Amino acid sequence: MTDYEVATAFLGEWGHFQQQVFFLLCLTVIPNGFTGMFIVFVADTPPHRCVIPANVNLTAAWRNRSIPLELDSNSGALVPSKCSRYRLGDVLSFSNRGFLPGVDVNMSNVPTESCLDGWEYDQSVYISTIITEVCAQVCVASGCS
Repeated sequence: MTDYEVATAFLGEWGHFQQQVFFLLCLTVIPNGFTGMFIVFVADTPPHRCVIPANVNLTAAWRNRSIPLELDSNSGALVPSKCSRYRLGDVLSFSNRGFLPGVDVNMSNVPTESCLDGWEYDQSVYISTIITEVCAQVCVASGCS
């Protein structure tokens, strides 16, 4: 095994330049540490569900029931689906005919569709996160309203 001093002799002495480089590199630890902590606050995925466009003329009962309920794997409670909604054309048809969800229409028989108009995020904890910003940009690029 070679001697450390012999192996690094070509680097020269520990002079003013080496001290400056060492301390400047040490200063970069501070912003990097903040970046590591920052991600905790901006990378959370807030609770969300499919958007039901405001311009769709639905009764209050149908607007409240237009998202299917799913069993949450963590809490075991029924929560609105994050990835689907009842087919908007069918829901609008039922609403226009005066039917009531769960009374006149068996909701398990209504077909579902993906979130074609984007997502609505719960803003009670965060106003925006990386997830909400990226999804909003993807939605704008793909033509969601």
